[in-house]
Amino acid sequence: MITLVPLSAAGVVAPALAVQIGLSILVLALAAAIVASVRRTDGKAQRIDARTKRHEAALGRTEQSVATLAATLDGLAGRMEEAGRHQSRVVLSALGEDRMELTAQADRISQLASAVARIDTTVRQSAADLDDLRKLRHDHEQLTGLTGTAVQAVREISERLDTLSGTVRDGQAGLARTVRQTYAQLEALIDIRALLHPRAPLPRLRGWAASPDILRLLIERIAVDGAGTVVECGSGASSVWLGYALERFGGGRVIALEHDERFAEASADLVLAHGLQDVVEVRHAPLTPWARGEETIPWYDTRVVDDLTGIGLVFVDGPPGATAPLVRYPALPVLLPRCADDAWFVMDDTDRAAEREVADRWLREYPELTGSAFSAEKGAMLLRRNPR
Repeated sequence: MITLVPLSAAGVVAPALAVQIGLSILVLALAAAIVASVRRTDGKAQRIDARTKRHEAALGRTEQSVATLAATLDGLAGRMEEAGRHQSRVVLSALGEDRMELTAQADRISQLASAVARIDTTVRQSAADLDDLRKLRHDHEQLTGLTGTAVQAVREISERLDTLSGTVRDGQAGLARTVRQTYAQLEALIDIRALLHPRAPLPRLRGWAASPDILRLLIERIAVDGAGTVVECGSGASSVWLGYALERFGGGRVIALEHDERFAEASADLVLAHGLQDVVEVRHAPLTPWARGEETIPWYDTRVVDDLTGIGLVFVDGPPGATAPLVRYPALPVLLPRCADDAWFVMDDTDRAAEREVADRWLREYPELTGSAFSAEKGAMLLRRNPR
């Protein structure tokens, strides 16, 4: 372009032709610049697209790996739970036949705890991997040129991974709680069997029956305070355990109230099989309306306790909670007047709302009582009169 100026001035090139040539050169240069820019833009887009595809493929592989890990953990949890149940059955069977080697069982429980620790380590590593995935998602969203569809796909994958992470953590925590609770119940059962030495096999505990930890608490109260007369709302294996405790620690008797006649007969047969008929009495007490003011609640026929005085311990484990709302409430107003000054009331199943409400109501309506929670498998509340 600059060269054309002197050539036009010297007359070598006509001015009009010089202008035309200059414009042509300018257009060609501009076209070359546009082509180069388009090529650079297209190359950048291709590189971004390639990076996006690589990241999406990595996310897919990682999601598959996490899913495989979750499935593995789920299967391991199932095997651990089944192993725990099997071990419990083995322990209970051996205890019932009085030929258990306590050291060997403790070793098995320690192995179970070690397995749970390994699961915890694996899940923690999985959580760290999921954190890396979330960072990868963030980097993906920062890439210039990602389409809305790609961003949405990455977000959906991340949400699925977050959900999976939460499920794995919840499953691991639940399994750990189950193993800890099983260990605690086996430990309590071993304690009470070693202390009381039952003379015949006993039915399993837990479930509908009282758990070993609450029975150990009751036996401790009998051993320390010498309860004398014990009243149990409900009957079954717990009646036999309480009978053994009274036989072992200074005498007394257990009065077990049972609303179901067939179950009362079965409990009485169990007492006879253990030779405790002089210590434990199962009384059939059908449910009848108990009324105070305008309130009516079904409870055991109160005539069966008319002869009782000086009760030292009341174990409230019946009637069944499904019978009626607050069905266990009458136990304290009916039995407290028949109790010794230092008597204990132990309410089982306070993990349930109805039983918690009953215990709280007792404390509100009877200010002479003090209460404390006990961390049993199904929850418990201990209540006692304040010292005079």
